[in-house]
Amino acid sequence: MLPIAPPIALQLSAAVLFCLLPLTGYSQLAQNIFIGNPKALALGNAVTADPPGIDAIHFNPAGLALLRGRQYELKGIAGDLALEAEFTPGSQLQSAFAQFPQVLADPVVNGQTSEVDGTSVMLPFLGLTEIPALVAALGGASYEVEDKEMVLATGVFAPMLLGLNRAPDDPGIYSGEEVGITRLTYFSPAVGYRFSDRLYVGAALNFSYVGVGLNFDMRLPNFTFGAFDTLQQGGCFADDGSIIHNPLNDIICPQNLSDPSRLSPFQAMAHIESEFERPLSTTFNVGLLWEVAPWLNLGMVYMSGARDRIDGDVRIEYSPGVQGFVNNLAQNPTVVGMLARGIGVNEISVDETPASLVLEYPQHVSVGASIRVTPRLKANIDLKWTDTAVWDAWNIEFEQPAQFLGVLGAIVDLMDQGTTGGAIGADGLLLPRGYESVWTWAIGFEYQYTRRLALRVGYEPRGDSIPDDKRDLFIPIGDTTLYSTGFSYHWSQDTYIEGALGYLHSEQRIPADSSTNATSTAIDNFIYNPYAGYDMKTELSVMVAEISIRSTF
Repeated sequence: MLPIAPPIALQLSAAVLFCLLPLTGYSQLAQNIFIGNPKALALGNAVTADPPGIDAIHFNPAGLALLRGRQYELKGIAGDLALEAEFTPGSQLQSAFAQFPQVLADPVVNGQTSEVDGTSVMLPFLGLTEIPALVAALGGASYEVEDKEMVLATGVFAPMLLGLNRAPDDPGIYSGEEVGITRLTYFSPAVGYRFSDRLYVGAALNFSYVGVGLNFDMRLPNFTFGAFDTLQQGGCFADDGSIIHNPLNDIICPQNLSDPSRLSPFQAMAHIESEFERPLSTTFNVGLLWEVAPWLNLGMVYMSGARDRIDGDVRIEYSPGVQGFVNNLAQNPTVVGMLARGIGVNEISVDETPASLVLEYPQHVSVGASIRVTPRLKANIDLKWTDTAVWDAWNIEFEQPAQFLGVLGAIVDLMDQGTTGGAIGADGLLLPRGYESVWTWAIGFEYQYTRRLALRVGYEPRGDSIPDDKRDLFIPIGDTTLYSTGFSYHWSQDTYIEGALGYLHSEQRIPADSSTNATSTAIDNFIYNPYAGYDMKTELSVMVAEISIRSTF
């Protein structure tokens, strides 16, 4: 017999809010990709010592001091995201399917492949919105204060802009049927100061909108739910069809096998819709640029982190199976049943509630060199550090006490075996992540092909900040690599046209029972784990095209 699970409502409640938090992992994926600057993209983002025009606001604000007169920059971005995931039963799951062929079946996921069907984004005032393509138009302007040896600037850029949707019958809907994640910097007052003929400093203050939207079907197919289903079809009933009464059966057994409240380990337990927004999140950048020699520039930039409380709403529509299970829980004569009846859980069908989460945006440091190898060839090299270790845990808070979760918290304390950690209670949830801070590097080359035309290529291996035991499909980021190319064309004395193409690729292999966020079969895995027992393979590809025009006004 398979092991017995903790009550389903416990895992449902923890899962609901866990699934609202892909934002931080995607920020690592999208870092610098959707800023919209073709020079930075084409050089693999190795531009700390070779800042790119007005977008130096982001990459190194000291570079603003190199701009002359009054300038503007208009940018266009187009992106396409392809995400595939394959699901193959591991040895334990294959054994379970063979042992209970009439009870355990998973046609939606077993042996299937998930693919992204379209694009959704989170937009100010509009919320989670499906769009034909991932496109954006951005820009900025600068003004040289000549007698003060400084340049003032502001710009609009997207440190993070990703979204997707899947068909309703896609096996990936348990990790998001519709997802939109946006961090849009809409105002970024910045200054670059010429400290001397060779030394420049700069700073920028960034005002950003943050939005997260997520709709998905949720399921909890741990091996433990195989035990529920098996008990309900066999262990619940005597030969005469009557219920075999014991404390467990009194909670989980329906009155008959045709009862729609019978739980199945692979069915959707609930459909969840959620949107979270914060109109103002502030960060700052400070930078230094030193022209050591005509052939060598050195640069450094620090980008601050942010700690934001994001408010929103969650709607949870429970399946008939879950409603029946909770009704049976309320009939349990034990202390758990008494507590359940006291807070009215026998009436559960739809939950709609305000909620908030405290979200860390990690700080970032980059140092770089720009080397003139020959009169026509320049090489840029960057070394970077991102403090993704701040995502050790995510804290979710409730505006009003959730008494039902308080009851479940007591059950967690009894069953916890230390597999996943975290905490659950009436006032909120603490969900473990355990990410790691990473050092990465990038390199780019620029070749001055003619007096007006420069050609560029870049390479950026982005590393992997997610440990093997925390991988999942919500944040499908393994070792990630960016390949890029582009050009700069000096159209006229004051006008530059630049373009770039970037290709970002990442793969994951997640063996069965290796990740507490995807494939674990542990009895105390209270965090969302939709593909328990499966071997998973994910492949993520992102294509980005950017073009800009910079001139004077």
